[in-house]
Amino acid sequence: MKRILLLLLSVSAMLFPLYPAVSSGDLTYLYDFLEKSHPDFYNSLSESEARTILDEEIVKTGMNPDDEVSFFFSLQHIASIPHDSHTGMMLTSDLFYKMSAFPVVFDFFSDDLVVTTIESSHSAFLAGTVESINGVDVDEIIGRAAGIIPHDNDVYLKLQLKNNYLSFAQFYSAIGIDADDMTLSFADGTSLTLEKIPYEQFASTSFAYLRQAYPDTLGQGSYYSAYALPDPDTLLINYHACAEMPNFPFRDFVTAVSDLIDENGYSRIVIDLRYNGGGNSEVINPLIDVLRQKDAEVFVLIDEGTFSSAVLNALTLKEELGAVFAGRPSGGSASHYGELKSGTLPYSAMAFSYSTKFFDNGVSGPLMPDILIEKDIDDYRNGIDTDLRVLGFLEE
Repeated sequence: MKRILLLLLSVSAMLFPLYPAVSSGDLTYLYDFLEKSHPDFYNSLSESEARTILDEEIVKTGMNPDDEVSFFFSLQHIASIPHDSHTGMMLTSDLFYKMSAFPVVFDFFSDDLVVTTIESSHSAFLAGTVESINGVDVDEIIGRAAGIIPHDNDVYLKLQLKNNYLSFAQFYSAIGIDADDMTLSFADGTSLTLEKIPYEQFASTSFAYLRQAYPDTLGQGSYYSAYALPDPDTLLINYHACAEMPNFPFRDFVTAVSDLIDENGYSRIVIDLRYNGGGNSEVINPLIDVLRQKDAEVFVLIDEGTFSSAVLNALTLKEELGAVFAGRPSGGSASHYGELKSGTLPYSAMAFSYSTKFFDNGVSGPLMPDILIEKDIDDYRNGIDTDLRVLGFLEE
């Protein structure tokens, strides 16, 4: 029994590491480290403005010496100074389990914040467009969040908001909004108040979902795959991570794709870089080499999930193959900081990442699609791939 207890304690420590008490020394350490190590720490704020942020967060930490989640947001405020999506604190499962959550999840459809998941008893509010939360307009919430969420463009800021922040009470506290409960005010004049719950209860909560099916074309479960679309002239290549699958080397995949193109006479290739968060930008090169030899028009699907090396890949596909971009602006910027390294804070042992290089591609902001295709709520609900539908590739 004693051995079992020791094992359980060991597993618990791995899942929930016991950080020392928060310390303003970590704030100063992070600031000084990034000032020295980041390629251009003061690219968006003056040194005096940045040091004012540091001083404010030191005072705030002194007022909440035992609140690790509040401390995390103070650290994020420091990490947001260089306006860099790759530089920031690691948002760990340990921190999530210290938060309180509201039983609702959102997504952005164009500029609208829409309820896509909610506790089952409130399913009538699915697809509702939210105008304000606790009396604060959505645009104001986005503006306040910009100071504490590392990002280099607004597309990535919204992606991070809906994925990691908008459901959590401590996030609202961090941007100066009361979060004892959550009152959603909708565009149709209705409202709904939700009570917060411990994050660990999320898994056992009964939810209603707006999305009832996922498109087959997403190629879920693998880094790369090929999909024969209903349009007999078009081959879809899913490329959702810039990385190799150990059991299926990318060069082997490219050989199979080349054979498919030759056997079926495809005259149009669609490369899906949606949801591709990056990795090694060199992995895709064998595919580009093969496509240079084919007589095929190339389309590249991009969206808010296209980030880092995937952005570099998209730029190369346009330059080398004349690819047409379709979808929505990318979460990653065309010119951006990258080539990540990581560090650990001396007192809390919290981890952070930081950029060491600036990639200047001559264009600022996100990649913009040549063919803009907004997300469609009905397609989202019914599992239809809007981008491919609008392009006409889901019909023979």
